[in-house]
Amino acid sequence: MKGEKLYELLDALDDTLVLESAEVKRTTWRRRLALVAAVVAVIAAVWFFTTEPVRHPREDVGGQIGVIQDGVYYVYAGSGVPAPKEARAPQGLVRYVPGQGKEVLVPYRDHRLDISGPVWGLNAQGLYYIDGAENQLWRLDLTTGEETLLYEAPTLSPGRWDRQDRPLWETLLEDIHDTAYDAALFLDQVTEDTVTLTYRYTDGSTTDTLVLDSRTGDLRSKTRNQAGQWTQYVGDRAIAVVLRTQDPETGQQWVDLREEGVSLLPAGTVAQAPTAAFQGGLLAWYTDQGEGTGEGAYLLLPQAGGVYSLPAGPAGEARTYLAAAQGWVYYTARQEAGRGTALWARNLATGEAVPLLERCNITGLVTDGTWCYCTNGSTTDCYRLDWDGQGRPTGLVLVESAL
Repeated sequence: MKGEKLYELLDALDDTLVLESAEVKRTTWRRRLALVAAVVAVIAAVWFFTTEPVRHPREDVGGQIGVIQDGVYYVYAGSGVPAPKEARAPQGLVRYVPGQGKEVLVPYRDHRLDISGPVWGLNAQGLYYIDGAENQLWRLDLTTGEETLLYEAPTLSPGRWDRQDRPLWETLLEDIHDTAYDAALFLDQVTEDTVTLTYRYTDGSTTDTLVLDSRTGDLRSKTRNQAGQWTQYVGDRAIAVVLRTQDPETGQQWVDLREEGVSLLPAGTVAQAPTAAFQGGLLAWYTDQGEGTGEGAYLLLPQAGGVYSLPAGPAGEARTYLAAAQGWVYYTARQEAGRGTALWARNLATGEAVPLLERCNITGLVTDGTWCYCTNGSTTDCYRLDWDGQGRPTGLVLVESAL
């Protein structure tokens, strides 16, 4: 009786309704499967790109420019998720000796070295670096290899951590002015006796300058930095960068550069805020006060002292100043007529310019007058500078490519 009743009920169903119900189920499952496939594809892509540095590490140091000390080259070799042709893990702070090769002194796996800001430097006694994950300053003895923790920044305020428990959508929708920052350390200067740090508070704008003993890490002084003013160190020179104006739309800053309270700029001019791209000194473009759109030149403050004005170059030439050492400044010049890019050296005292390479693809350079390291943005080559009997550099001899 139950079986007969079941058949009667099935016969009473509308065939169209049955087919429509089946089609709805098929469509729903297709959508679910498509969603699952998309999620799996995203997970696979994330895995592929984030593990690429570990699965296929590069052996060369990449395209960062480093520091030469006593004929030895120190440089940061990139780590983490790479852009195309960028140096990959395992990397860190590397020491290279011409003719002897290189070694990783401070592996990234041991200390997170975030090079979005200045985080390392050295003197005759050691290599100093900031672990960005822990806000700690460390020193590596260059002779023994011993690591010493010199300074640990104050912990973050409790309010900063409270934000971590908030829903993502709430954080994304909050007012941009309420954005919280991590407290952070930046390494400004290393001398034989001191290490100078900037400590940024969680409001993102308040900073202190900390001067530590380079051997013990003891705090020598702590100074609250003025708004709209900061210090850039060039060897033993402390250059005050004082904000004059800032374009509210583009963010372009025009500043004054002062040493011991005296402006270094020609009267009636302002400079663009200098960057860390130039090696061996401080370089800033300056021009007439106004809107900063008139003809201008470059102000060069070498580590060895002095103030120099460098021309922008003749019409039809794109000139980029890269580094200064031993009384010479090195630059690339690209001719718009299509003759390629050449490397030149200019005597700071006389203005004499001599060619070093007829054609090159150099975006960064550092030299001590003997060794010269050039990068094209992705790899670094080591050269030896040749000189004539009159104290002029005459060319570069390749020692090793793609360090």
